Amino acid sequence: MERGLSSEPVLAGDWVSLLLAKDPKVRASVQTALVQKGQGSFPLLKELLDPQREDLRVVTFQIIQRIGPPSIPLLAELLRHKSKTIRRAAISELIDLAPHTEGAQPALRRTLRDADPMVAGDAARALGALGKRARPSVGALVKTLAHKDPYVRIYAAEALASIGSNADRTISAFVGVLGDPVPGVRWAACEGLASMGPAAQSAVPKLIEALNDEFLYVRICAAGALGSIEGAAGP
Repeated sequence: MERGLSSEPVLAGDWVSLLLAKDPKVRASVQTALVQKGQGSFPLLKELLDPQREDLRVVTFQIIQRIGPPSIPLLAELLRHKSKTIRRAAISELIDLAPHTEGAQPALRRTLRDADPMVAGDAARALGALGKRARPSVGALVKTLAHKDPYVRIYAAEALASIGSNADRTISAFVGVLGDPVPGVRWAACEGLASMGPAAQSAVPKLIEALNDEFLYVRICAAGALGSIEGAAGP
């Protein structure tokens, strides 16, 4: 055990008792000790993450949250956890840690294929939070536009719109989902095309069709995209 920490508990069960102690001063001091240890506390924090113990899970993620960006490797590892509840909590933290998560893109791309739609959709949100930094992940997000769950498709489309790639593949993918049954996907596609300017000229016919969409916001976004494409192209 590290010097100066010799009085700390050794067993996970002892940590649990202190982290959930009735005395708020005890709880606070123990949390602070784990935060200060940073990456040195990761083995213990992983052991404390019991899917059946919500109280302990909440406290553990509070500590991870306080550790901040240095906790990204741990959170990326937790994206493989067998519990979807823990995976959901981990990806939620990663969304908030952008742009420090730029190097975690391989883990985020893998998580786009998670069996849980909420985790997969939030992985797209985490990539979208990176903006242009997530351009290496455009291909994976384009594939995700075909996901069977609308929650995932919506956030994949929004992520691509945030990244703003002008790649032909991205434009074709947006044009393809202008006919998606979910309005949120359609308007995210319009927003993405709007960010591309003249490069999205090939999308104009489909955007014109979208002016007759049954949902007002889709029509508004389609009109905005057309204005961006034509306006940027000049007279």
